[in-house]
Amino acid sequence: MEYFEKVEKLVEKTGVSYEEAKYALDQAGGDLLDAMILLERAGKAQGPKTSTYSTQYEEQTQYISVTDQVNRDRAGRDEKENLGKKIGEIAKKVWHVLSHNYLLINRNGETIIKLPLWAALLILLAAFYIVPIVIIVSLFFGVRYRFLGEADMQAANEVMEKAANAAEKAKEEFKK
Repeated sequence: MEYFEKVEKLVEKTGVSYEEAKYALDQAGGDLLDAMILLERAGKAQGPKTSTYSTQYEEQTQYISVTDQVNRDRAGRDEKENLGKKIGEIAKKVWHVLSHNYLLINRNGETIIKLPLWAALLILLAAFYIVPIVIIVSLFFGVRYRFLGEADMQAANEVMEKAANAAEKAKEEFKK
């Protein structure tokens, strides 16, 4: 290999200028390997990057196999589907209770209105501040509220009776 070719090879491998490569080659007595070592020690060229290659299998932790990823995706999808089914089942049960149970509004033993619970709930939500006042005032005028339907609402009916009795006592006290 001619002197000029050695300089070009040194420039190519180390990334230094032609002048620096020529100077290092002169210092090394024309030996290409010694010139590279001189440039590395001077900090003008980096040493070779170390890489290892092997045919032996080593599991790479940053990679995941396709089957594992598919299984994870499937498990996540199954969880979402199960959650959706559970929410749907709960919604069906709630709707069943709200549509098969009623609020009866009576006055003097005569039914004024029979509302499904879903309708009563909508009215309560729409006029949240007004409905409790209307209920309390109506108790003083002999209006009675009762729940009826498939669900056991005995406790709620007892509360309604106590409220009606309290309103009657207050009305009688007011008359005296």
